[in-house]
Amino acid sequence: MKSANPLISIVIPTRANDAHTLSRLLLALMDQTYQTFEVLLVCDRRFTPEEWSDFSNMILSEQGDIGSKLSENMRQKIRLFSHQNSEFMPLSPGGASATRNFGIGEARGDFIQLFDDDNTVGAEYLEQELAYYEQYTQKFNQKVVLTPKLLWRDTETIQNQGFLKYNYRLARPQVYFLSENQSYAEISMFSGNGVFSTADLIKETLYDENFARIAEDLDFVYRLKQNGAKILNISALELRHRERDKTPLEQARIGTPRSAEQKIKNIFLRVRKHANLIQKIIFIFWSSRGITLWLSVKALYYGGDEKRSIIGGLIRGYL
Repeated sequence: MKSANPLISIVIPTRANDAHTLSRLLLALMDQTYQTFEVLLVCDRRFTPEEWSDFSNMILSEQGDIGSKLSENMRQKIRLFSHQNSEFMPLSPGGASATRNFGIGEARGDFIQLFDDDNTVGAEYLEQELAYYEQYTQKFNQKVVLTPKLLWRDTETIQNQGFLKYNYRLARPQVYFLSENQSYAEISMFSGNGVFSTADLIKETLYDENFARIAEDLDFVYRLKQNGAKILNISALELRHRERDKTPLEQARIGTPRSAEQKIKNIFLRVRKHANLIQKIIFIFWSSRGITLWLSVKALYYGGDEKRSIIGGLIRGYL
């Protein structure tokens, strides 16, 4: 470890439209037993000057709706970024990846912790994380990336949003022929929520902004591994995901016409970047058509008035 009390930079992208959800995370961070950290809130929203002033005061002022609940010490740890006070460009084609990359670039810490604004953690989270990092870097004698157990809201339901020894979503095009000893399926990870490692490694890797909105975290963790890190899921680190209620289309993993198109494009992009030749051939001649067809069937069932637009997006993504 670089020092006895290394600085952790906590990077949080936010649309700045849900004060209640954001306040829960900031209050959880204020109560941490380990206090050597900074919080970088990157606002992916186009503010008017008045809106930006109101939002800043809400968080940083002791009279603000959120700031009044935070200690002075906690308010001083928070760094706010938007197009109103920095070079950040909101609503860019790079989406969530561009937002996270901006925060990563501004981080001053020895370590970087990535959260979403609808996450919350227990009071000992950062302290435990540093202890696990030191333990496993000594054990494996290499760079490590820690990911937590992701729990849905206040339940004990585990959200496997990414990998768990075998990542069924990313490997779905190859699900019938990949074995666990192949590198394309060996990463242990529940989700991109909560990734933690050294600032040097995360700044070297960054997010691929071609993955603007969907599965950017999966690609990011694969590339962390390619850069020499061992990816570890630590079940004792519990991260709660207080996500909003999803629409039927989102529950069907389709979403809007735009996200449907992006989903298919990203499936092709993931395979192009990470699969071997045999996997690519099987994907092109078999799996890609099946995925597009299955999502089209879901769009017909759940799409309502948007079904034609969604299917059009799926076809554009496929082509």
